[in-house]
Amino acid sequence: MSGNSKRADGPVPAPRQFGAWYPWYAVIVLTLAATISAIDRQVLALMIGPVKRDLQISDTQMGLLLGAAFATLHTLASFPMARLADRYSRKWIIAGGIFCWSLLTAASALAHRYSTLFLARMGVGVSEASLPPAAYSMMSDYFSQKQLPLAVGIFQSATFFGVGFASFVGGPLIQHLEMQPALVVPIVGDMYPWQAAFLVVGLPGVLVAVLAAGLREPARTGRVVEVRQSVPIADIVRFARARWVLLSLHFGGFFLMALQGYSLFAWGAEYFIRAHEMSRAQAGVSFGLVAMIFGILGSFSGGAIATWLMARGYRDGPMRLAALKCVIVTPFAVAFGLMGEAWSAVAAMVPLTFLMALTPGLGAAVMQTIAPNEMRGQMVAVYLTFVNFFALLLAPLIVALLTEFVFRSEGALGYSLSVLAAMAYPTAAVLLWLALKPYRQALEAAAGFGITRRA
Repeated sequence: MSGNSKRADGPVPAPRQFGAWYPWYAVIVLTLAATISAIDRQVLALMIGPVKRDLQISDTQMGLLLGAAFATLHTLASFPMARLADRYSRKWIIAGGIFCWSLLTAASALAHRYSTLFLARMGVGVSEASLPPAAYSMMSDYFSQKQLPLAVGIFQSATFFGVGFASFVGGPLIQHLEMQPALVVPIVGDMYPWQAAFLVVGLPGVLVAVLAAGLREPARTGRVVEVRQSVPIADIVRFARARWVLLSLHFGGFFLMALQGYSLFAWGAEYFIRAHEMSRAQAGVSFGLVAMIFGILGSFSGGAIATWLMARGYRDGPMRLAALKCVIVTPFAVAFGLMGEAWSAVAAMVPLTFLMALTPGLGAAVMQTIAPNEMRGQMVAVYLTFVNFFALLLAPLIVALLTEFVFRSEGALGYSLSVLAAMAYPTAAVLLWLALKPYRQALEAAAGFGITRRA
């Protein structure tokens, strides 16, 4: 460990703006919003078989529906949403986004063709782009730098809880609906069972939008320009170019981790169905329970461990933890898709899920610690563009292509997941370890940013 990693100086913590508990309440509301977002995304992955059957599409087309349909406009919308979040009320941006993506998820119930469902998922992607930049920016103003990793870890746990809850409830729900007589809805007419599932999971999000609208907006801290002054794109480019080594290594490492993670979210339940002959309900419950319990434990633990490392003087704690995680998780990720029995695959998924969940939120937290306030939302958008967009776009598709054209068997889905993990995690470990030194240098530069001008 380098001696440079044990310096205690850094940006001044955000000043106390609320009571001790209110910021944690805000994190709960933001986490609930992120949970609804994850559920709306994940529900489609539970219906791969029925959707393929009813729309008569292939694994590759399904991979595009799971990835490109959501990711393309989600990414294009991320930067404009972030520009708004860096200038205007973040809670209203979040509330509006929740309202829109909930209605669009419910509207997916009206799709009777592949193209129509594709367009509906694109709309969900645009709306969900409103949440991450605004939420991360708000949390950076609710919490000090040392508290931020834990808050972000809690927020990030929503991904695993949402995926797990959608699987745990959605699998049995879809199997139950499949066994019912044809569904006829007034005005809409005949509905496939999977269309009814979209309706059930979409509408409750409107209530979460109301909670988000009721949050108290925190004053912005750590600004270097006036509150309503928009940062020129040229300044953001200059900021990124000055840190290109860090950003390249950081984005590359977290992209590879996200690539494996999204492949598991997209195809994990289907793997249990195809390779281990589970029913859709059994696969949903098994996948969902592990994702909820150990995903949440991992997310909370990741934030707590990073906070502990920083308290002990390791300012590069979030990046250091991510690099070590990649080394430890590799054997579990590879073994998961190779297990011959259903119980052994579920057992392998327990440590895999816990370790996967340690670090996703830390990638965005790193961006918050090195950027001035008026760039935080936009730098998160840049991060999400390079990391989440390409991971969301490619992960479902790579697994589908490997399964369909390399292994040439739907039953070989597990091999595809294992091959991807064997390539992604070791490479990510190397990139993130190389990023430690430039990250510490970026933290030194961030110590000179201005502090607190109230909006």
